[in-house]
Amino acid sequence: MDDERSAFQEEFIRLAVVEGIGPDYAESYYSMLFEIATGLASRAEKLLIVGIAGSQGSGKSTLAKLLATVLERVYEKNSLVMSVDDFYLTREQREEMGRDVHPMLSTRGVPGTHDTKLMRSVIDDLKAGENTEVPHFDKAEDDRGGYTPVVSRDLSLLIIEGWCWGAMPAASDELDHPVNDLEKEEDPDGRWRHYVNEQLAHGGYQEIFDEAHTCLFLSVPDLEAVVRWRWQQEQRLAETRSDGSRIMTESQVRRFIMHYERITRRMLERMPERANITLYLDDQHRIGPPPRK
Repeated sequence: MDDERSAFQEEFIRLAVVEGIGPDYAESYYSMLFEIATGLASRAEKLLIVGIAGSQGSGKSTLAKLLATVLERVYEKNSLVMSVDDFYLTREQREEMGRDVHPMLSTRGVPGTHDTKLMRSVIDDLKAGENTEVPHFDKAEDDRGGYTPVVSRDLSLLIIEGWCWGAMPAASDELDHPVNDLEKEEDPDGRWRHYVNEQLAHGGYQEIFDEAHTCLFLSVPDLEAVVRWRWQQEQRLAETRSDGSRIMTESQVRRFIMHYERITRRMLERMPERANITLYLDDQHRIGPPPRK
């Protein structure tokens, strides 16, 4: 196993750098992922399901992709990485909710804006060893962009990453007061936040979260880091589109993140106790020890 680890390490570091991991940090990042992968590879489940939670820009997709790569190359575990984001309702469906329930629901992100029935169906297909189709959400177009066929034969690992993975609903009295200007100005009576909380509790999310055998949580240093990292993501997205369509400005990103703030703050308080593994990010996006209280 040591030979296999050494042989793959150099290739992994190159992949990590491509994914945005600093070259001076990639080696320690690999050591961390190898340790996590070793523990996961010893599990006996026919289809091991791993959930990865963390706020916008925290690096969930990178962690999921590189963890799957280690498990595939070193432990020969055939894997599939899915994102909760890809199960957003279509723009048309969200616009309809915006008209019928609350205008803020036309903005993707919070519980209630995902197609949990479709997510449940895909997970059930994979657990049963049946072929299925996984949707793809085009964030630049803010709409579903089609489906990818998945052959489930010999699949042994399913990694699902999502910003609200594992989040628990709040008590009703926690929703009484707005947490930011967006809630204060656009949800003064609390109707939106109560709807979101109800969906998190009874909209199929908890049953899906319970499917994970292991949960990893990326804990961010503060909300300002979330805004900064999400803005960096938006800039990278802009580089891939020649027309710059539907790319948010920095102020729009800040407003967008306000939709997530309430649940994100609660997850930062509660998830370290609930997740199997919590990885703490510093202001430079490096994983290190828990912050001092």
